[in-house]
Amino acid sequence: MKKFSLLLVGLFFLLLTACNNEEPLIEIEVKFSSISDDEYSNVGATKDITEPMQEDFKVLEFTFNMKHTDAVTNRQIEIFEDWRKTLNSIDEIDRYWYGSASSQDNASENFAEYQQEIVFYAKGLSEEDIKKAFSNSKITVAWNDNDNEQIEKQYKIGDLIEFSNE
Repeated sequence: MKKFSLLLVGLFFLLLTACNNEEPLIEIEVKFSSISDDEYSNVGATKDITEPMQEDFKVLEFTFNMKHTDAVTNRQIEIFEDWRKTLNSIDEIDRYWYGSASSQDNASENFAEYQQEIVFYAKGLSEEDIKKAFSNSKITVAWNDNDNEQIEKQYKIGDLIEFSNE
């Protein structure tokens, strides 16, 4: 009976340690979709484009969410920020039209959020062109776990891209 009690206590502490080293929940979405009527009405200056149409423009939506327990310390997030440069370097055409961004990443909180929405000129681009343009773009996330070991993960934007026709 004594051995059984020791075994239960050992399992309890093992379970407690495993729960305290729980990895953060990281969700990343990179979605390209059709532009809405409302977004197209904000496109504006298209004088350099021959016969611009709504179908010529797309929306890039980027969302990064990270949630974790108090076991995660020293959180470090390197978010990709060269969206404009990357889009404009595909074929030397100025493709970036307009965009907005927001973030919340306070060290004292157990979450971080980053969002980016960009409207760009996509005429003539294939899905492969877009994926290739972002193939070297990455997000790096690092943290220390409950055992003070540093863990680092990298995510390639090109591998995360989804296309929607909505």
